[in-house]
Amino acid sequence: MLKSTQTNFDLPDVRQIGFRIRSARRRKKLTQASVAARAGIDKGHLSRIERGEKSASLGTLHMLSVALDTSLSLLLGEGNPKDEVRVTRAAGAQQVEGSEALEQDGHHKTLLAGGHDSRLSMMMVQVSKQGGQESAAHGGEEVIFVLEGSVRVQFDKHRVVLARYDSVSFPGYLSHSLCAEGSEIARVLIAISGETI
Repeated sequence: MLKSTQTNFDLPDVRQIGFRIRSARRRKKLTQASVAARAGIDKGHLSRIERGEKSASLGTLHMLSVALDTSLSLLLGEGNPKDEVRVTRAAGAQQVEGSEALEQDGHHKTLLAGGHDSRLSMMMVQVSKQGGQESAAHGGEEVIFVLEGSVRVQFDKHRVVLARYDSVSFPGYLSHSLCAEGSEIARVLIAISGETI
């Protein structure tokens, strides 16, 4: 009999699998009905899987990966989170017309606007060295834009350090935490679009 050398093996989180399926489906602009039909399952069953209310068998996940033209490992969260994290450095960002005024006189511009059929939440967060250590995961997409200071965003074993005016965007189902880098308090703008349940 073979013994496993891994002592802390965790089964994939049902909610996160649902988030990944929903995210993959939306990226391809497919409806639940069309994906369910391709995978040979009921649309209501797919809806419950996406919401994390129902776990899917390995066979169902395989059929969903085929229907979504993606890999089973991606749906199970076995991919490298680094592949799904997009970083924009301040030096490489496009200059916004009138951006000099943003610093000088407090004018503002919309950074991210949602349509009438999308959900969007934005918050300004002050981050300390100790703060934000708790990991979060949710549906939709997330963008973190650094207003002041420097922050570290941790994705499992992948880490991204962002300086002032850098940003990172990623699917919300990636488990992530946020803390200030260095001794100074940092301020960030966080935008989350899509469903967060």
